[in-house]
Amino acid sequence: MSWFRQNRFLGTLLGALALATFFSLWFFFHEKSAADAAQARLEETLNELMRLRQSTPFPNYENLRKMRAQASSYRASLLALENELTGRMFPRVALQPNEFQAQLRLAVNDVADHAATAKVQLPGNFYLGFDEYATSLPNSEAAPRLGRQLRAIEWVVNTVIDAHVDAIAKLTRMPLPEETRPAATPPPGRVVRQTKAAPVKEKIVDAAAIDLGFSGSPAALRRVVNQIAAAKDQFYIIRTLLVKNQVDKGPKRSGAEGAPLPPQTPTVAGLAVAGKKEPAITFIVGTEHLDVATQIEIVRFSFPPKEAR
Repeated sequence: MSWFRQNRFLGTLLGALALATFFSLWFFFHEKSAADAAQARLEETLNELMRLRQSTPFPNYENLRKMRAQASSYRASLLALENELTGRMFPRVALQPNEFQAQLRLAVNDVADHAATAKVQLPGNFYLGFDEYATSLPNSEAAPRLGRQLRAIEWVVNTVIDAHVDAIAKLTRMPLPEETRPAATPPPGRVVRQTKAAPVKEKIVDAAAIDLGFSGSPAALRRVVNQIAAAKDQFYIIRTLLVKNQVDKGPKRSGAEGAPLPPQTPTVAGLAVAGKKEPAITFIVGTEHLDVATQIEIVRFSFPPKEAR
């Protein structure tokens, strides 16, 4: 104690150094034990993972029951969706090429009469996009699907006419794959053995697009879009919609030739001064007419038979 009293600073320094060394050793051993425990847990987890990967799962009846219930629920939901989508598609009726041409002419006449009654202007020689079949017949493979596409296009055109648009400017359609598929014809003078053609694998979801252009009021455009989007007989997709105002400039704030508008005639008790009339009110909102160009896809669903799944 006498030495500590004589060398108080050095004694305090040695005591602090000893205390710091003790805490450093304690922290080192504490963290080392924590690291060893974490390393042990990691090795145990890796060993369990390797064991699970290399082992064969043991069947469990409860898990099997749950899996079957989930599969059954998924299948029921899928079938319900399939039935709903199948119902939103015009049926494909077996048609001969001449029968399709007869239906096309009948549909063209009906649309022309409908447009004349609604005072909607149609383009000249309007054949609902089937101009090439006005004087020629399609091939027998494409006729049934063309008949279904004809019904879908006729419905769209009648919907546009029912909205009381001003005019239909154009209607063009994308050819179907069956139309462009060449027919196998044997060369003259050679007998070819009849072989069964391999069935063409159809897509589950397929679409044929039509480009439609018309002009009308904003209310008519809203009605057309809402009716097509909510169609129940056929599934349509409005892929693109281009809307342009027929008047690209705003109304003038002054009268003709830049002259200011005449002042309003003063009135007494809501009546104009005798011998003068109030200027007519010109509405500038709600009277616009629009030019619309849209691409509409007619969606077709071809689900595989339930027995083949």
